[in-house]
Amino acid sequence: MTTMTTPNRKQGRRTRKGNPLTFMLNWQATAYHAPVIVGQHLGYYTDEGIDLAIVQPLNPSDVTRIVGYDHISIGLKAMIHTIAGRARGHDFKSIGTLLDEPPTGLIFLESSGIKTFDDIRGKKLGFIGEFGKYIIDDLAKAAGIDESEYETVRVGMHMVDAIMSGTIDAGIGFSNVHQIELETRSGSPAGILRIDELAALGCCCFCSIQIIAHDNIITQNPELLKRFLRATQRASTFVTQYPDDAYRVLCEALPNMNNAMQAKIFKYTLPYFSRGLHNVDRDWLKVHGYTHRLDIHDGDLPLSDIYTNDYIPFDIHTETPAVVEQQV
Repeated sequence: MTTMTTPNRKQGRRTRKGNPLTFMLNWQATAYHAPVIVGQHLGYYTDEGIDLAIVQPLNPSDVTRIVGYDHISIGLKAMIHTIAGRARGHDFKSIGTLLDEPPTGLIFLESSGIKTFDDIRGKKLGFIGEFGKYIIDDLAKAAGIDESEYETVRVGMHMVDAIMSGTIDAGIGFSNVHQIELETRSGSPAGILRIDELAALGCCCFCSIQIIAHDNIITQNPELLKRFLRATQRASTFVTQYPDDAYRVLCEALPNMNNAMQAKIFKYTLPYFSRGLHNVDRDWLKVHGYTHRLDIHDGDLPLSDIYTNDYIPFDIHTETPAVVEQQV
């Protein structure tokens, strides 16, 4: 677990003030975290009286436990993991959405010979965390492919490395991130078999990236959450309204983002940034059913225990996010 040190333009390192709040990313810092990173760098959280520290995990599966045990009260997790964590007794819920429906699937080099899902026979398939294996095995069962006909390998955040090294033939990832990284690093075309299409889900919402908060902070400091979401929504609006400026700020905060691959990832991620941060009822209903199908829960888990829009900074039914000023 590493803490990012990106002093913002307004405060510098020695003048940090406000309510301290530690926020845990779901992955190593990447372009799809832009709203939080850009918002911190531009001082949006400081404006809300929040002294924000951003932490990135070494293992993405750790986030469920760290937020679930309230070691860190707020962070990011995919929708499917949010439901699974709650089903397993972790006291957190989604209070908002950072990334809506990023295209997710089995990613591979076209030279692997994979063209359809039937081609997984005899292949090694990588997954990030526990529930990726559930998804692969469910798809294989539906396609009439026995588990003995393919191999699954847990690769964590290193799916692209695993394909490049030949450890796996394909792995679960985002088309707007991992497919671009694979093509860039290999210099060869890559393909994707989208899970939402293979599983007939009708949306890629199972991997929407949620802002999750522990029940303790929800109960004890709801105003802090409202202020956090107001700053994040302001930052998300800035990122989508002024993407060129936002990318420059992102690279100023994290110089390792200043390269052609990350610029492409940022560009292809722009359509998926949530404009209003709200949890989408339809998406949660679909993924609730899908996770029941995967035997992640028994079907009785109340949706009200999993997400809430009570802390979103505007009324999702009557208002739209505010337009922000161009600052750079």
